Formats: sequence, structure tokens, C-alpha cells
Amino acid sequence: MKVLISLADRSAALYIRHIIKGLEGIEFYGVTDSSLEELGVKRLASVDDLSVVGFWEALPRIPKAIGLLRKIEEMAEKMDVLVLCDAPAFHLPLLKRVRKKAKKIIYFIPPQAWAWKEERARVVTQYADEIVVILPFEVDFYRKWGKEVHYVGHPLVDLAKPTLTQQQVVEKVGTEKYVAVLPGSRWSEIKRHAPYLRPVLDMLYKETGLYLVVPTFEAFLPYLQKEWKDLPVKFFTPSSLPEPSRNIMSYAKAGIIASGTADLEASLLSCPHVTFYRTHLITYLIGKRLARVSYIALTNLVAGRQVVPELVQKSPSELYNTFRQLINSPELLSQQKEYFGEMRNILGPEGVLDRLRSLFLQLFYER
Repeated sequence: MKVLISLADRSAALYIRHIIKGLEGIEFYGVTDSSLEELGVKRLASVDDLSVVGFWEALPRIPKAIGLLRKIEEMAEKMDVLVLCDAPAFHLPLLKRVRKKAKKIIYFIPPQAWAWKEERARVVTQYADEIVVILPFEVDFYRKWGKEVHYVGHPLVDLAKPTLTQQQVVEKVGTEKYVAVLPGSRWSEIKRHAPYLRPVLDMLYKETGLYLVVPTFEAFLPYLQKEWKDLPVKFFTPSSLPEPSRNIMSYAKAGIIASGTADLEASLLSCPHVTFYRTHLITYLIGKRLARVSYIALTNLVAGRQVVPELVQKSPSELYNTFRQLINSPELLSQQKEYFGEMRNILGPEGVLDRLRSLFLQLFYER
């Protein structure tokens, strides 16, 4: 059996890695990162080629994306299954083009059409054979479009756990009093957030004396070190600390976290935090006009109310003041942690990865 996997996000790559690890008798091809290549997935392109958020930010990637789209379209007929993960700007056009060529198409983590551009749900339900969602409220949303979807829980229920003790992490960091800073998981986010966060981190250290700890990926490290070279920041990547994001957030006093999967992960790790996001003004204005939801943080979307503060397109001083208010208030810290304790139940019982693996095996071989 031959399966082609297309993804554009490191979180999706992490989930896929755990789903396909150990599966025998299947040749995997796709858009990959190093962790998938270690499992033997044959690379068509890098996840960084597509990993971008926003209308304006995507423009420089269009020529490369078109080339990759054509390559996947050519390969679709030779594959038994095509798995598309998230990235609707790339995958929805691809979905239409390969529908008549692909034997079976599985859309894993479909577009957040419930948040904006609801018509995207029509494309997914019309052209994908199977849809696998990871948020509980998406089941009813896609059912409204006439499609039954598969939901077995969110992978982070299994993955969002420390692998080191607090003592081991403190020995690495050098102190118990530190703040976890997660500037993003895409190059577009790193390049926009690094200069934005500089004054925030500078003020935070000078005013509070709290250490600033940044778990990140190897690819982003040189850039972040250069951008923040005169700040008292300590960096950790997978080569210097196992599962850096999870282990750092698990024992942090609090976190300053870019909106995305890391926000939900922080909540499951019971790390109090504020969520922020900065994007190009054009992207922001278009997104604001099209948005159908009141929140951007996954924690707040799952809760249906504001649990963690969101600062979108706000000034560095506003982010700093909001974070100071959080860490100086035992009541606010306690309120966040109280809700975080409920989230694992909302997102499904443990064993999600095993259930996903079984589900995908079933979908691969069903005809």
C-alpha cells in the first residue's frame, strides 16, 4: 500500500508521526519534517515550504506551492490513499484537482470553517471521502453539512505531559522562577513575533527578575538568538532538552504564548498564560471581517468563553501589562488552573493516539 501525506504544520507532523509509527506494509510519501523522514517517509517537500499563516504572508510562497501542488496531483493516481492535514489554503484547491484521480482521500484536521469562511466546509464534505476532526464541537458542525465525521479525541490529551521531573528541568534552567515564552511554530510567526516580543521580554526581566525560557525548534534558534542577543533569554531545542515545550511549560510560573496549538498544550499542562498574535495589517483586517467567532485561542474556543487573555494586534506594552496582571494575581492564576483541570475530560479520555492509529488503519484498508 502507498500513502501520500500532505501537511504544513509541525503540530500536524507530530500527530502523524505517532499515528504511522510502527505501521508495516505501507510506503509513505509526503511533505515532511525530519521526524517523519526518520520513520522512512519519502520526502516530496519540507513542511517549511508551506508553513505560513495569513493572506499577505503567503504571497512569496505561491510559486513553490503551485509546483508542489502539481507534483502531488501527478502522484495521486499512483497512491492508494491521500491524507491531507490542515492547511486549507493549499489543500482545498488540491482536493478539487485530485478528486477524480485519487482512490481515497482522508482530510485530517479539516478547515476551521466554523471560525470563518464557512463555505470551505462544503468543499471538504463534497470532495473528501473521510474527515477526521480533533475538536469535539466540529462533529456537529460538519454533520450540519451532511457529512458524518470521525472523532476520537484530541492527540494532545496523550502528548501534553512532561517527560522530566521538575527537579530535572530546574537543574537545566537554573531556577524555579521562570516564564515560558513560545513565539510560534512557523517562520512567518517567528519573524513577526521576535521583534514584537523584544520590548516585552526586556521590561519583564527588568521589572520582575523572572528568567525567560524559550523552547523552540532547531531551525529557528539562530534567528531568535540573533534577534534577542542582548536579552537574558535561555533557549532549549530538542537537542538540548527532551520535549522542550512540554517540559518547560509544565513547571513554568506562567507563559507568554503565540496563539496556536501551544496555547492548548499549555492549558493541558496547567500552565497559566496569556495568548498573543501579530500578523500583517492586511491579513488582520481581512480576517477580522470574515471571522465568525469571538476568540482565537483554542483554549477559549473549547471553553466557549474567555479563560486566557487574548492580545491580537496589541502593543507590546499592552501584552506586558496583561501578563504582569496575571502573574501578580493568585486569583487569576487559580481561575485558569481550575478550568485547565476540566479540559482533558472535554477533549476525550486518554488513549487518543491508539484510537487514531486504529482508525487510520481501518480507513486505509476499507474500500
